[in-house]
Amino acid sequence: MSDASEPRRVLFVCRAASSESLKAAQAIRGLHNVEVFLATDLTDEHGPLDRIVTAQETLLEAVALANEARGLPGLSVAAVRRTLDKSQLKYTLQQAGINTPRFGREIGFPMVLKSRSGSGALATFLVKSEDDLKRVVQEGDLADFLAEEYIEGQELCVDTITIADEPRFHSICCYQPSILKAVEHPETQWSCVMPRDMQPYQKFIEQGLNAIRALKVGNAMTHMEGFIDSTGRPWFTDATLRPAGARIAPMLAHAYDIDPYRAWARVAIDGCFDGPWERKYAVGTIFLRGVGSGVVEEVAGLESVEREFGDLLMEVRPPKRGTPKSVSYTGDGFITIRHPETHVVQQALSSIAERIRITYSSNAHAAAEWRERLHNFGELNRPAWDQAN
Repeated sequence: MSDASEPRRVLFVCRAASSESLKAAQAIRGLHNVEVFLATDLTDEHGPLDRIVTAQETLLEAVALANEARGLPGLSVAAVRRTLDKSQLKYTLQQAGINTPRFGREIGFPMVLKSRSGSGALATFLVKSEDDLKRVVQEGDLADFLAEEYIEGQELCVDTITIADEPRFHSICCYQPSILKAVEHPETQWSCVMPRDMQPYQKFIEQGLNAIRALKVGNAMTHMEGFIDSTGRPWFTDATLRPAGARIAPMLAHAYDIDPYRAWARVAIDGCFDGPWERKYAVGTIFLRGVGSGVVEEVAGLESVEREFGDLLMEVRPPKRGTPKSVSYTGDGFITIRHPETHVVQQALSSIAERIRITYSSNAHAAAEWRERLHNFGELNRPAWDQAN
């Protein structure tokens, strides 16, 4: 351990050099009195360290184990497992009186079959019948999967900055349509919307914050997903302890005029929250994709979008010609917009979805077989827009 006069030596571990992970590493480097080392695994020797951190979900447990073995501060192994292991997550939430879908032998069809510790929904399947179940069982090893009750409703997430187990900041983001529907229908242009007014989601927020308290995560930036069903009842299905994916972290920057990566670094390294912040804008991101398969050949409608919505555009990352169609519901590119009024953002996203058209090298339907989705999940595929270069 270094004394107060020496720089804090922080090892930042990232399995894949995505643009998001590099921003997180740069944010740590910008903190006071910190020296950062980058590594793709935990086998390299870096000398004495004050902390090991990661912003990638697949490395959270390994990093927690390394910190505990070295006697370093950070997320505890117990907290990581309580949060990422869906069976432990469900048990913890149920003990706290928080709604979570039933799982196991007692549920019927339709059901959701998902990896017990996976994220990103690539290894999540809507199983509607015995025949569907037999098909997916034949496609791969499902020993580490669980069957969960299918919940129909508005899917959304609550993100927090939590200090000493108490949420100090929260934000809501709505998914349109649900992630599973976007995965099942690869032509769908999926979108996320951060409404400026969060009051209509207060019941979901209240239960979500109670869920984070029950998980006892210490100091963390958290992301929890769930549903509001047709009766208004909230349900919670998944959680993680890192900046949210699917461009949600950058959307926070546009909604609050903050640097979300610095906010994460302050929590992960300094155990501090720099808010409160004012939610100044509604923000929406639409992920661009279309009908077909193969590689991207043409993208039409971008000039029309820029003319019509120029003042609203925050980020435009069009699909790259010649790149293979993404297997992820986050598509081949994205457009992010903001406006003080949520309804303006919603209308603009609908119009953008109608204007953008992507042509691929093949007109064949691109729905991935379950075997391919299992492989893609194992390979941790990322869309072309999330590559570090």
